[in-house]
Amino acid sequence: MTGAWTALAGVEAADAGDWRVGWYRGLAALAAWNAPGARDAFDRVCDLLPGELAPKLALAFAAEAAGDPHAAARYHQLVWTVDRSFVSAAFGLARTRLRAGDRAGAIAALAAVPPTSSHHVAAQVAAIRILASPAAGRPCASEDDLHEAGRGFARLRLDPTAQAQLTGEVLRAALERAVAREPLAGQLLGCETNERSLRFGLERCYRTLAQLTSDRRRRTTLVDLANHIRPNTWS
Repeated sequence: MTGAWTALAGVEAADAGDWRVGWYRGLAALAAWNAPGARDAFDRVCDLLPGELAPKLALAFAAEAAGDPHAAARYHQLVWTVDRSFVSAAFGLARTRLRAGDRAGAIAALAAVPPTSSHHVAAQVAAIRILASPAAGRPCASEDDLHEAGRGFARLRLDPTAQAQLTGEVLRAALERAVAREPLAGQLLGCETNERSLRFGLERCYRTLAQLTSDRRRRTTLVDLANHIRPNTWS
């Protein structure tokens, strides 16, 4: 890292107006976990290149790392509004909104990632995981959120491992409601929403994941989880 700073100092001495100096200073600062330094560096690049979006996106990440979610959200929003090809800005906007307690806003940012993007499925999976997680101060995910997660899941095309993993996460959240005696009407991902049915559904997920993994230790762990979650039966 010392060599990088020395090289940048040499370039800056030769051409103080070269925007690349600030850009690489910012990257080097981030690599050194110096978020305030990165923020200052990227801010200077934004001044030198006022119409460019990449420095603003870098500044958004630096602001996040520096613990300033409001500034981070502002820059993520700016980049995402101007150019939807900067998909990382959508994920950054979702993160900052989620930290602010705006779950609906975070999900909306992820939902805006277009189907043509290679990151569309990842955005939808992230939205489902938000829905399957309890809101701040709540012990369980809400009934509406879990059913919305189920509807979102039906629109996805996942590989078998990812499908079993995400199904398990949603069913686990539903099981937590059932154990807490919180009502959950209807069906969810092919399961009745009572504790017994959800346990059987979760058991199937763990056994499917065990069959799909080539890691013997992980397979054993997943089979143990399946046996543990399975409801008591006569057989």
